[in-house]
Amino acid sequence: MSELERQSCRRVIFDRVLGKGTFSTVYKALVEPDNEHIALKIVHLQNIVHDPKTVRDCVNEISNLKKLNHSNIIRCLWWDFSDFELKIGLELATGGDLRRIIHEHYDKFSLIKESIIWSCGVQLSSALYHMHKSRIMHRDIKPANIFVYGLKEEENSLYERWRGVKIKLGDFGFSKNITNSLDMTCRSVLGSPLYMSPERMLHQKYYFDSDIWSMACVIYELVALQAPFHLNTLDMNLMTKRIIHGFYPPIPSDIYSIKITKFIDSCIIVDHKSRPNISQILRVTQRGLAESWNTVLSS
Repeated sequence: MSELERQSCRRVIFDRVLGKGTFSTVYKALVEPDNEHIALKIVHLQNIVHDPKTVRDCVNEISNLKKLNHSNIIRCLWWDFSDFELKIGLELATGGDLRRIIHEHYDKFSLIKESIIWSCGVQLSSALYHMHKSRIMHRDIKPANIFVYGLKEEENSLYERWRGVKIKLGDFGFSKNITNSLDMTCRSVLGSPLYMSPERMLHQKYYFDSDIWSMACVIYELVALQAPFHLNTLDMNLMTKRIIHGFYPPIPSDIYSIKITKFIDSCIIVDHKSRPNISQILRVTQRGLAESWNTVLSS
């Protein structure tokens, strides 16, 4: 059966709302006749028809996802236009997003085990390696855009619940394809300020290493259970100053290895040219995971 024929006989049964944005809504939905649960993102085009930039972001999300094929990146299953709506069928995250592990451990006054953090680091850097090799920048890496699979819901032990979890990077609405040498850098300010690199906060040119900063902010949050530049205030000026000067609290525990501290410090560094590239990061996280597992097995 051709894709056109599959679309014509596809029936979508809405379940519940998973999230809402300014111009879009994401639903959990059942697709017949395949009986497959998906995340269905619906963009209301009538609301953005006079906003070329937002339309371009929607097209970017589809075109970039179609170019990516990786086990740690959310898959785009299908998409279509109808009745002034863009529908994007996406792989459904069965365990929610990465904010869940942070909230669960925070609520129980428990730190996340280092082996789990390194595992998330390996998976996230592996996804980024594939993206950057494909010349695609994500530009909005944060826990809410990293989705969880294989969570053992029945386990009461936090470690047992999370130790075998798989994560996938999603939400490519702000992603950008760097296709040629004339378009090697970006200036637009998109994404979440809390995870945004100094060069982006200052409206300067930025490149793939801006994703490295954001990824390291996520790893820091897994360690400290809060983002490195989090403030108990809505003072954006203060947050911006802390980001552009690279000022963040040291990891508040002595139970983690010096290796993970050095790794985070090497990535959350103001001079973007001094940050490691994604190949180096992948090697460091793989070694960190191997060493942390050896520690677990020998204890």
